[in-house]
Amino acid sequence: MKTRDKIIQASIALFNEHGERNVTTNHIAADLGISPGNLYYHFRNKEDIILSIYEEYARTLLLESMPEVSPDVKPLDAIILYMDMVFQAMMKFRFFYSNLPVLLAKNPLLHDKYVEVQSFIADRVSQLLLSLKQADMMEFDDEDLPEIVSILRLVNTFWLSFYQTQNNEEEINDSVFYQGVLKILVIIHPYISDSAKEEFLAARTMYRKRLEASLAAV
Repeated sequence: MKTRDKIIQASIALFNEHGERNVTTNHIAADLGISPGNLYYHFRNKEDIILSIYEEYARTLLLESMPEVSPDVKPLDAIILYMDMVFQAMMKFRFFYSNLPVLLAKNPLLHDKYVEVQSFIADRVSQLLLSLKQADMMEFDDEDLPEIVSILRLVNTFWLSFYQTQNNEEEINDSVFYQGVLKILVIIHPYISDSAKEEFLAARTMYRKRLEASLAAV
């Protein structure tokens, strides 16, 4: 692995473990056993590192987390797969979600990239929900679609920071993210059509069992 990539991976691990605000470029260099000068050869400052981390996160989210609905992929399976991938990305880059407004305020370029990526994601989530409606699996007024998408993305984006403000536990494990998925399922439940109710409830039961298993493993 190249030094630049090692710096990115080490930074993600340190930011997740200690919080981005508590980690300096000197900490990152020391963790890797390299000189601060070597780190600055690749990155001008910590904000530059965070910008590169976000670009990796965006690639993960856009290339791996946006399933296409096709004859081989049922609409409900597609949106569940999407939620799985989103929360897995949140697990890997959880420091970003824990301090999102501050990180964006400190780095205008990061903010611009974030808004651009989020606009694309909103369009794709809209397409997924429309595919569920076209398959008679969801029922909603088209004029309500932007609001439904906004609420879903709101929970996705701020669930982690909300959880941390409501709990004293510092460890973030899989159970936290399964709880987030279940919140999303509660939101879309009222829109699920009668014909898709059984399939939806089966998916919800699966996530409840995953949550129970993850809590038992702690």
